[in-house]
Amino acid sequence: MKRIQIKLIGVLFVLIMVQGNIYSQDLQVSLFQEVDVSMWRAKQFQADVLSPRAYGEAMDDYKSAKDKYDRNGELSDIREKIAKANAKFQEAIENTKVSSVMFSSALSARRDAVSAEAEQFVKEMWDNAEKEMKDATEELEKGNSNDAKEKSIKATSLYRKAELESIKANYLTNAKKLLKKADDDKVYKVAPKTIAEAKNLVSQAEKELLDNRYDTDDARFLAKEAEYKVLLAMHIAKEEKILDDKDFETEDYLLLSYEPISKIGESLNIKMKFHQGVEGAVSEITERIANDQRNIANLEASLFNYRVTNESLRAMLREQKSILANVKGTLSDEALKGQKRQLVLQNRIDRMAEINVKFEQIQQIFKKEEAQVFRQKNDVIIRMIGVNFDVGKSQIKEEDYALLTKVQKAMQVFSDASIVIEGHTDSQGGDDLNLKLSQERADAVLSYLNANSTIDKARFGTKGFGESRPVANNETIAGRKLNRRIDIVIKPNLPEILLGSVVTDFN
Repeated sequence: MKRIQIKLIGVLFVLIMVQGNIYSQDLQVSLFQEVDVSMWRAKQFQADVLSPRAYGEAMDDYKSAKDKYDRNGELSDIREKIAKANAKFQEAIENTKVSSVMFSSALSARRDAVSAEAEQFVKEMWDNAEKEMKDATEELEKGNSNDAKEKSIKATSLYRKAELESIKANYLTNAKKLLKKADDDKVYKVAPKTIAEAKNLVSQAEKELLDNRYDTDDARFLAKEAEYKVLLAMHIAKEEKILDDKDFETEDYLLLSYEPISKIGESLNIKMKFHQGVEGAVSEITERIANDQRNIANLEASLFNYRVTNESLRAMLREQKSILANVKGTLSDEALKGQKRQLVLQNRIDRMAEINVKFEQIQQIFKKEEAQVFRQKNDVIIRMIGVNFDVGKSQIKEEDYALLTKVQKAMQVFSDASIVIEGHTDSQGGDDLNLKLSQERADAVLSYLNANSTIDKARFGTKGFGESRPVANNETIAGRKLNRRIDIVIKPNLPEILLGSVVTDFN
C-alpha cells in the first residue's frame, strides 16, 4: 500500500511538472509571438543589411527580453523589452523600403557574391565589401544620403571584385596548385607540351571569367581541362621514369599500350587487332557500343509495347467477362458499352502493331551517320546527328538539304501523327542565348520543310530546350557535338481507352 502511495505521489509530481512546462511554453508563445513575427519580417526585408543600426538595437532588446525570461525576471520588464524590440524591428523594416531602392545595385552585386561563395573563398575581400555596405546603410540611417550613395558605389565595386576573385578561386585554385607542384617536380622537362597546354587553359579560363562572369560553363570546363592536363603531364613523367628504369624499347611500349584496349574488346567479345594502329580497334569498339545503345533503346520500347498490349488484352478479357455476366436474353446497355470498349482496345492493339511496322520503315530510311532512330514509349525519335549548324547560327546549310528530304519522307510514313521539332544546344554560351538559338534552329527546320513540301501545319510544332536536355557529356568535344542537335519527335495518335469512368493513357 505504501509503495502504491509513493508511486501515486511520483506520478502527481510529474504531472505537475508537465503542466508547469506547458504553462511556461504557452506563456512564452503569448509573450514573444508578435515580436517573433516582426523579427522574421525584418530578416525577409534584409533589415540586418539595409538597416543595421535599427535592426541591431532591436536584436539587443530581443535578446535582453529572452535572457530576463529565462532567468524568471519581472514580466513588466520583459514586456517592456519586447515592446522596444518590436518597435525597432518595425523601424528597420520601414528603413529598408528606402534603402532597398538606393542600394539596389549594391544588393544585386552582394547576391552574386553570395552565390559565388565569396565569404568562403575570398573572406578578406568579402569582409571589406560588407564593411563598406554597413557604413553606407548607417550613413543613410543618419540622414546623410550623399555619403550613403558614395559608399554604396564603393561597396558595389568591392562585391563585384570579391565575386570575380571567388569564381577564380573556386575554379582555378586547384589547377594552379597542381601547376606549382608540377613546376617544383620539373615535370616540364619530360612533358613540356602538356604543361604549356595546361597553363594556356588556365589563362583562357581567367579571360573567360572576365568576359563572361555570369556564364561560367566555359570557364569551368577550361579549368577542369587544365587540371586534367597537369595530372596527365605528371603521369607522363612518372611513366617515363618507369620506362627508363626498365629500359623499354618502342616495341615493348606499344605492346603494353595495346593491352587495355584488348581487355575492353574482350569484354565486348571482339578480337582486337592493331596491325594498323589503335584507330581501327577504337572505331570498332565505339561502333559496337553505339549499336548496343540503339538496341537497348529499341528493346525498352518493345517492352513498353508488350506491356501496353498485355494490359489491353487483360482489359478486353475483363470486358468479355462483364458482357457475359450481363447477358440476359438480349444484350444490356452495360454489355453494349463493354463491346464498344473492346473494339477500342482492339483498335489500340492494332494501332500499336502498325506503329512497330512504320518504325522499322523509318529506320531503313536513314544511314547511321545521318540520324539515330529510336523509340521512347509510343513516340518515334529521329535524332538528326547529320544536321550541323555553324556556331551561334541557325541557318540550314545546303549540304543538309538531302538529309532533310529524307525527314520529309519519314514524316509521310506517319501521315496522321503530331510532330514536334526540338532544338537543343551544348552548354557553352549563356542560358538565355542558348534557349533562343535552339528555338531558332527548330523554327528554321520547320520553315525549310514548309517551303519544300506540302505539310499540314496543324500537325507540327517547334520547341527550343537550349542546353537543358543534354544526351552526352558537355565536357568533351564529341559530347558537345551530340548535344547540338535537332530531334524530330513523332507522336502517333492512339485511341483513348475508356474503362468505366477512367481514361487510360499509356503514353
